[in-house]
Amino acid sequence: MSSEGVVLSRAGGLYRLWVRGEIVNATLRGRVKHRSGSKVLVGDRVFFDVDSEGNTTIEGIAKRTSVLRRRSPGRSKGVREVAANLDQVIAVGSASSPAWDQHLMDRFVVVAEASHLSVTVVINKIDLVDDPAKYAKIYLQTGYPTLLTCAHDGRGIPELSGVLKGKISLFTGPTGVGKSALLNAIQSGLRLRTGEVSKKSGAGRHTTVSAEMFPLDTGGFVVDTPGLRDIGLWGIDHSAVNSAFPEIAEASAGCRFDDCRHLKEPDCAVHQAVKSETISELRLESYQRFLGEAITARKTWK
Repeated sequence: MSSEGVVLSRAGGLYRLWVRGEIVNATLRGRVKHRSGSKVLVGDRVFFDVDSEGNTTIEGIAKRTSVLRRRSPGRSKGVREVAANLDQVIAVGSASSPAWDQHLMDRFVVVAEASHLSVTVVINKIDLVDDPAKYAKIYLQTGYPTLLTCAHDGRGIPELSGVLKGKISLFTGPTGVGKSALLNAIQSGLRLRTGEVSKKSGAGRHTTVSAEMFPLDTGGFVVDTPGLRDIGLWGIDHSAVNSAFPEIAEASAGCRFDDCRHLKEPDCAVHQAVKSETISELRLESYQRFLGEAITARKTWK
């Protein structure tokens, strides 16, 4: 009779499973490994058997409730599946070192929306800037939950811990913004590797090499992912772009044309909102850029 566990990580052909509070090492049955579309992901609920010699083998994958996908890195075509059965995405950026990148953060939000997952935006390293509130203002205008944090002095850590409680959450964001440091502050004993930002490039160095899930003492799990310097929108429908910009969608009700794309159309209510500073100009730039990518990507990446 098969038992059930949750995949915490994979290293080569070895999978670490969470089984009733214990960690079990397992391998993958050949028929599961070679079945089309059945790659085992972190977060998957899997069925396993233990043979007479104590070897644990994954025999199947339970139906998933969600899958987070992103475009394959570099020039590769297609989509890479990152993790399964998530409840939410925590998109982490830094106020400084590396510098705040609005367009890159917006991309993480779009990818989460495309996977139908709720998003909380975290602005970390607020100890390095004089006015951290200005970084939160842009996302507070959108309605997305937004937290200001500092892993070193503990600001925002209780609030972030509360967001994670009882949920399966995925941490994502650019390289070097302090995702591992935040997780170390939330969950004692993790001791995840943290890295410094390159003085030459200003970008972070990778400290997490593959997705890995950890149980939390407060209940729930958190998935730590490798930092990303870029993230493409291949395969994402333009409706996901619209969903990731709720403030633009709300303002667009006042546009003269129902199909206004907020580019150069006359009487565009979104442009008026930007002039009155109720919508960030950077957010509108992201929207225009991503909408163009979503429309053309299906043609250029087939």
